[in-house]
Parts: sequence; structure tokens; C-alpha cells
Amino acid sequence: MIIKKVTKKDLLDIWLWRNNRTTIYFSKNKKKISLKNHTKWLYKILSNSKIKFYKGYLVRKNKIKKIGVVRFDIKKRKYALVSINLNPLMRGRKLSYILLAAAIKKFLKFKKVRLVAEIKKNNFASTKSFTKNNFYFYDSKDQYNFYQRTLG
Repeated sequence: MIIKKVTKKDLLDIWLWRNNRTTIYFSKNKKKISLKNHTKWLYKILSNSKIKFYKGYLVRKNKIKKIGVVRFDIKKRKYALVSINLNPLMRGRKLSYILLAAAIKKFLKFKKVRLVAEIKKNNFASTKSFTKNNFYFYDSKDQYNFYQRTLG
């Protein structure tokens, strides 16, 4: 897995993946996002030093496959909220665990903080990816479960 920082060139991929029906189902915001609003959001994210945003790639048979993105939002220097979204064409291939592991490894070289994930209770695939990456359940609220990974 190759992990690179998200750039403005990734705008369309991330927008298309975000507006995928499955992504919308598991998101807090249940509406499609306009390209104009997505562009504003991405530019804001990329200029924020408290957010690290990575895109993962696999190279197989000299072909590069775009796997998905992982974002780390650093909160009060105490922890980072982690979110992941896969390229819809890569779902069901057990790649989210690998993408998440590689992104975490890269992020922890930058900042050593506790990692937190907020996962919709019925998002079993995401839960499995996070727990395989040493996150453990610590709280529940409404339709979300919270998982964390400490540094120890």
C-alpha cells in the first residue's frame, strides 16, 4: 500500500466516492454534496495544519489502483478523530484494514496522539477494520459507537 497526502488533484475522486450511495448511508450528512461545496471543503481541509488527509494506492501488474482515503483531525492536541472512505470499486476486497494500517503508520510518524473513531453501529465492515487495527470500543451514543487506540 502506498500512502500519499491528498492534494487538490484528488478532488474529483474524493467527491465521487463521497456521493456514493453506500458512503451516504453510513455518513452523518445524508445529502449529496455539490462539487462547489466539496471544493470549498477540500481546500479548507488542505490548508488546515490540524488535519492530515491521505490517499492509498495499490500497484498490481503495473496498474495503480486507488483504494480510498483516511483523514485524521487533531483535536485539542490530545487525540485525532479518524475517518475512512473507500473507493466504491474497492469495497468488499478486505482492503480497508490495510489502508487504515498504512495511513495510521504514516500519521503516527507525524503526531503521536490517541486515535478515535466514530462508527455507525450497523457499519460492520468499518468496525472490523478499526478493531483489526487495535481500536477498542469505549462508548456509544445514539446510532454511533466510539472506538479508540491508545499509544501504549
